[in-house]
Order: sequence, then structure tokens, then C-alpha cells
Amino acid sequence: MNARPARAITTLRTGFWVVLFLLTVAGCSSTQDKANKAQAEYTEEKTKTLQEYKKCIKNAKGDEAKLQQCDALLKAIEAVEGRPVEIAE
Repeated sequence: MNARPARAITTLRTGFWVVLFLLTVAGCSSTQDKANKAQAEYTEEKTKTLQEYKKCIKNAKGDEAKLQQCDALLKAIEAVEGRPVEIAE
């Protein structure tokens, strides 16, 4: 597989997180309510993405090309957080 689709996925996911955050912050509720809602949505999406990553790794069965595609999911989270993500087994 080509690395470009994985990079595109990473870019799209990063853009999604930014748009989601901005839309949440722009709502009508209090600042704290907005922050709490944004954090809850982020945590939910991060959990889903980590589950996708683990499933991808399991299904890759050591295939290097597939593992690189899986890595795009992890890099999307790292791009938003600005730090490496630790994966709990």
C-alpha cells in the first residue's frame, strides 16, 4: 500500500479534531460546559481511534504495509495531543 492514503487519513483526522473543538467552543453554553463537553467528545473519539488501532494491529498479522496503515491512526492522536501516546494492553 502507498503511504499517501495513511497520510491523508492522519490529515483528515487532525482536521476533524480541530473543527470539532472549534464548533464545541463556539456554542451557547458556559465556558466550563463547553470545555467539559469538548473533553468528553475528545476522550470518546480518542478511545474509538485507539480501539481501531488495536484491531488494525491484530489484523495486520505482522504485514509491514498493514502495520504502517495502523500507525496512521496512532499518529493522528499524537498530532492532536502533541506527544506520544502510550498504548495499554
